[in-house]
Amino acid sequence: MEDDLDHRSSWDWVARAFGAFGVLLLAVSAAAVVFWPQPRQARPATAAPAVLDLPALLEREVQSVLRGQVDALLNGDEKGWLTPVDIVAQSRYRAIYRNLRKLEIRRADYGVEIREPSTESTVHARVMISYCLGGATCPAWVDRVDEGAPKLLYDLTLTRRRDDYVVTKIADVEDGNYLQPTPWENVELRFARGKRVVVAGPPGQAKNLRRVLAAAEKAATVVDRFSSEPPGRYRIYLADDKSWKRWYGGQLSTWVVGYHLALNQTGSDIVLKASQVLESDRQLALTVQHEMAHAVTMVPSYNRDPDDDLWLIEGVADYIGFFPGKPQNTESRYALRNWVDERGALRSIVRPALTEKSDDLTVSTLYATGHYAVGCLVDGYGRARMLDFVKRVVRDGQELDPAARTSFGKPFKTVDKACVSWITQRI
Repeated sequence: MEDDLDHRSSWDWVARAFGAFGVLLLAVSAAAVVFWPQPRQARPATAAPAVLDLPALLEREVQSVLRGQVDALLNGDEKGWLTPVDIVAQSRYRAIYRNLRKLEIRRADYGVEIREPSTESTVHARVMISYCLGGATCPAWVDRVDEGAPKLLYDLTLTRRRDDYVVTKIADVEDGNYLQPTPWENVELRFARGKRVVVAGPPGQAKNLRRVLAAAEKAATVVDRFSSEPPGRYRIYLADDKSWKRWYGGQLSTWVVGYHLALNQTGSDIVLKASQVLESDRQLALTVQHEMAHAVTMVPSYNRDPDDDLWLIEGVADYIGFFPGKPQNTESRYALRNWVDERGALRSIVRPALTEKSDDLTVSTLYATGHYAVGCLVDGYGRARMLDFVKRVVRDGQELDPAARTSFGKPFKTVDKACVSWITQRI
């Protein structure tokens, strides 16, 4: 492995995911429905008309600054990236540049909206910047934060000095984008890089990056087998407690120890809570492999109602996460035994969506049932057909019956009944 570092094995943890998140938890969590506010639209660069009013003139000036910076970023020119930035803002810009270069930035696009009060001497601009990292295929510009490539939103203040505009202030747009703040846009991170994985974290986590990288590289050899098109490189961020509360909004319950987040349809990030996942090598290995499994089974996704499919989303992630172990040889067996002992026989492999009132046993049973169900599908129909079914339901949003008829040649009712029997014999 190339490394550029410079500078509890019991069922007391369970995993769950909502929407784009694949989340590893220590106990039951509260479900939530969040509507992300859309910012005012930022216009992509367009040709200037023959006669320009002041806002159009200023827009063109800001576009010129951004175009030069994007070119410098993609070409590895740190000096060019920092040239139009005032000294007071250079620390953050330098961190962004260095992090993005190490994260293998491939493409960036931008849109600009001039905001009041702007004058020729001082310009206030809302800027939307899209980015694509690693080997992800970058889609064309889309003027929404939730479509196309992932985007950053900033309010910039540019001041005219002699013949040039200089960025004198960069501010985050409050509640403007659910994909902010990213782990890489405020502090210069430390990195460890392997063949299939890059791990990054704040300076205080530098000593732990090699350990996470080793676990992730080992997991990648397993997870890659479950996808015909695995990510060009898995990205994992190791968060200290302060970063955990900030990155991607940080609105997570105290028992969450890791999550997977899709960056719209363009790749994904995995975030781990260092103070929890590093408690044991087993916890680290299972967490990493589980979250990496989400990266190959959930992205890209066009499923508008993933909560109803959580049993399958987490079931396949657990199946891959524990692989090559069989469900009946893992903690899933004890969870299902507890369910049967306390609440009766299993009647379906489909578990209802979790709610704020879901207790620990309900959550662990959802995971365990999904884990066993995927094992049943593999045993009965093979891995390829199982993955085809998962894709149709989890990513494409198909209903269970048509997906089962296409993938297995049988109605879901038949598949469900057979798998309940299969599971019952193994718990």
